[in-house]
Amino acid sequence: MRPAVERARTEGTELFGKAVIIGCGLIGGSLALALRENGAVRQLAAVDSNPSSCELAVQLGVVDAAYEDLRDAVVDADLIVFAAPVRQTCELLSELSTLPLKKGCIVTDVCSTKAEVCAKAARLLPPGVHFIGGHPMAGSEKSGVRAANARLFENAVYVLTPPDGTDEGAFSKLAAAIESVKAQVLVLQPALHDRVVAAISHVPHIIAAQLVDQVMRLSGHPEHGGLYTKLAAGGFRDVTRIASGNAAMWRDIVLSNRDVIRDLLLDWQSGVADLLDKLGESEGLGLQSFFHEAAEFRDALPTKLRGAVRSVYEISIDAADEPGLIGKVATLMGIHGINLNGVGLIESREEDNGQVLLSYRSKRDMEQGAHVLLINGFQVYFRD
Repeated sequence: MRPAVERARTEGTELFGKAVIIGCGLIGGSLALALRENGAVRQLAAVDSNPSSCELAVQLGVVDAAYEDLRDAVVDADLIVFAAPVRQTCELLSELSTLPLKKGCIVTDVCSTKAEVCAKAARLLPPGVHFIGGHPMAGSEKSGVRAANARLFENAVYVLTPPDGTDEGAFSKLAAAIESVKAQVLVLQPALHDRVVAAISHVPHIIAAQLVDQVMRLSGHPEHGGLYTKLAAGGFRDVTRIASGNAAMWRDIVLSNRDVIRDLLLDWQSGVADLLDKLGESEGLGLQSFFHEAAEFRDALPTKLRGAVRSVYEISIDAADEPGLIGKVATLMGIHGINLNGVGLIESREEDNGQVLLSYRSKRDMEQGAHVLLINGFQVYFRD
């Protein structure tokens, strides 16, 4: 940790007088709640073009006030956070640059790509206003301010991309605020961030969508198309889970990082060609080596930190197929105050020991749920 960040944390918990969150969704709302809960800000305001989102954010206590107009909200703001999609953020940066901002104000964002946003901010924002790009590696299958969670950023990597010559005091205050919500700050250059995240998030999303598209086309076969959807209930759903993201949002992310993604897809194409060659080997030693190396690398990845792709907290249980089973499980979770996100039957068990799948919103809930099930006689399997 930089010494200045340590000083910012020890000189007082309140780091900003007024913070403005632009975008009353899951990420913006969660950040507002986390900053408030940890005493990093005194006053919170939000901006959203949807009046109902603004009203709901105030009703839920996420912010103190909400505005539809950017000018009204940013008056005297010490911190401004763009929690909107990348295309909208770039448009709003143009509007923000025409407004009278408080000297020393810190502006940041939460976009999944950094080079485009950071370059635009550098061109447009006036001297005395400090822009520091940001990307929290956190998310949820839920959306909207109603799903906001103050613990969303705990143990998550939060990337900051300060430009060269960034004021040390401004960086320290923002980094301290992020660390106050129990996220782990990682400083990267915007271009490097985009290269890494393209490989671990953007391209995997494209590939997952392509896999779904292939099975969707195969499912249209007039004779045996129904088998694809029936047997895809197990591992295929897990592998392609991220393909369920918002289509418009992912369009903007991919277009914002298209050059890096194009290079990685060409590299993927080369890898597929190499696999096709391995399929021609009689003994399959090349394939075995391919699977072995992939498994070793995957198993060595860190499990405590949360990365660019949303973590899944799931267990499965093995139990007799009897009436009322799911109700019994749900009742056990309710009695012990454990937040159960979803329950489902696993029809295709090729890669699963259990037959009932339980999903939770946090690792803590999952571990507590597993403990309750174990002491009640269920066989529990953790899914990794």
